[in-house]
Amino acid sequence: MTTFSSSQPDDVQTMRCSLLTPPGRGALAVIGVAGGDAVATIDRLFAARGVPVAGRPDGAICFGTWRATGEDVVVVTHDRQRAEVHCHGGTAAAAAILAGLEADGARRVPWHDWPTDDREATCAGAALRALPFAGGPKAARILARQAAGSLDRELLRLEKVALAGDDAAARRAAARLLAAARVGLRLTTPWRIVLSGGVNAGKSSLMNALVGHGRSIVSPIPGTTRDVVTARAVIDGWEVDLVDVAGLRGDGADVTPVERAGMARAATERHAADLVLRVVPVDAMPEVMEERPSNELLVLSKGDLAPSVTRPHAITTSAVTGFGIDALIAAIIDRLVPEERRDPGLLTGPVPFTPWQVDLVRARFGGSVPAGDRRL
Repeated sequence: MTTFSSSQPDDVQTMRCSLLTPPGRGALAVIGVAGGDAVATIDRLFAARGVPVAGRPDGAICFGTWRATGEDVVVVTHDRQRAEVHCHGGTAAAAAILAGLEADGARRVPWHDWPTDDREATCAGAALRALPFAGGPKAARILARQAAGSLDRELLRLEKVALAGDDAAARRAAARLLAAARVGLRLTTPWRIVLSGGVNAGKSSLMNALVGHGRSIVSPIPGTTRDVVTARAVIDGWEVDLVDVAGLRGDGADVTPVERAGMARAATERHAADLVLRVVPVDAMPEVMEERPSNELLVLSKGDLAPSVTRPHAITTSAVTGFGIDALIAAIIDRLVPEERRDPGLLTGPVPFTPWQVDLVRARFGGSVPAGDRRL
């Protein structure tokens, strides 16, 4: 569990090593070494050109040879207990260096358990561990700011404000953090978007247009999609899961057991969705539409068949020509992340991104969640 203590973890005296770059082929591999007397260990295994690593200042870049293999490597020091060994890519060179470190007493850990300094016990450390799982570049930028200390600094500031007796200011700032957390809690979990509508409404073609490839089978035969088909994509910088489901048939239609099972699964997906795209062919649009749920967006498909037809509060699209796809993407993001439009600065500063951080803000500083933020 993440805490906000600035003390070092209990095992800081245990030397650890980890492969920090992806395994396999590559131009360069980086091995992290930390804890214990990391620099002294490296000096035993590494022949520096000139002054040994221990005799150089923090932050030094040292060229030399890994003694066991004769491999030319570069060692970069952070301080006496933290360093990196940069070697040729691939598996053999990195494996030999890791084996030497383990033989000298280091404990090998997975890369996602790597943060080793006092940031491990902070929001910054949690953000570093979350960064590889960020859902798109915008989520990564938000997490990178937290890894640089944005949330930790804000929590310390709020502590000072509260200690000074200005509870109202602390509550206002806490409410802003909780508002940002609505998006923060989704930075590593894609938004789920379900395309729903009748049979042959153009859902599969629209999904393929959104993801940029033929993920769903498209056919003029009604009811082609029977099961749930998903595709992960990044749209406008945010990672989403697009879900194509079985089309709905009227009450009097002759529905097979397989189609009925598919429609049941479609209903389950709609219920769990962050956003439902209700897809209706532009040439079959009823004059009067019933009231739609708040998490539903009306999309008119097959716009190339009747390009002059429009409806209020609907996005007209054509999977054939690409017309309206950009407008649909913009509308999707505006529904999922309205903060980008309503308060552009909200997500550029401190953003809580774990349930525990949200609970801490609520318990320590109060604040309230804006109406509609049901995920908090």
